[in-house]
Amino acid sequence: MRILPSADRALSRRVLLLILITALGSAFLGCAGRRVAPFHPPGDAYLSPDDALRALAVSAPGDQTLTVTARIEINAHGQRRPLKAAMMMRKPANLRLESVPLLGPPDFFLSIDAGELRVFSPENNGGIFYIGRSTARNVNRFFPLALPAADMVSLLMGQPPAMEEDSSLRGEWEEGLYRVDRYIAGEKTLSLWIDPAGDRLLRVRAFTEGGDIAYTAEFADHTSVGKSFLPQRLTITGEAVSLSLRYTEVRLDNDSEPFALPIPEGVEPISLD
Repeated sequence: MRILPSADRALSRRVLLLILITALGSAFLGCAGRRVAPFHPPGDAYLSPDDALRALAVSAPGDQTLTVTARIEINAHGQRRPLKAAMMMRKPANLRLESVPLLGPPDFFLSIDAGELRVFSPENNGGIFYIGRSTARNVNRFFPLALPAADMVSLLMGQPPAMEEDSSLRGEWEEGLYRVDRYIAGEKTLSLWIDPAGDRLLRVRAFTEGGDIAYTAEFADHTSVGKSFLPQRLTITGEAVSLSLRYTEVRLDNDSEPFALPIPEGVEPISLD
């Protein structure tokens, strides 16, 4: 074995001492000062539920507008209804949907903006225009799932519903995925399954007050769009109904185009409230 000269041994000891002092200093500063959230490189294990949600937020669209062409399939009570639509979405609760029929002009329009739902169905006599609050009940009249508008828009954008301030979070690993459970007043209300390889949200499950499953949303075929990572396939399943969507022509931009449908001239709106 080669013996280092005394000068080299002294240098090695000084280097080791410097590394040790730096490491100890960092540890003491971390304990004494303000706690800083650890950086989470993609593919690394999450340290906490908050860490997982922060990693998920990095690839979220933020306040950008998501525009897609969607092939939609609605299965409700044993009946199947296919639909093609152009969709425009922006968080927290803005949505614009226009049908794209195989032949002829669009025959269905829906918008949610500033807490207001508007629906227009063109007909020979000028059409029918509905207007009302964007409550889950009103939305369910035209959309197969009874969800709050903000939750629906989040899911359609491949994002989890917003976390309430009075909720608590728990996290654990499950078959290679990190599951985040949200609790309110001790009751589990929501679960998220996140793939650490790319920080992708794969599944959302909401629960009723009695603990039953309210709905399950699953996301697949994620693609990079700008700085965001978005799913191209979505399936939302509730009681006796499922909604499947496949996105093409996915685009993110900073457009400030209004979402609310204009009321056609000569058409008297029908109130939903």
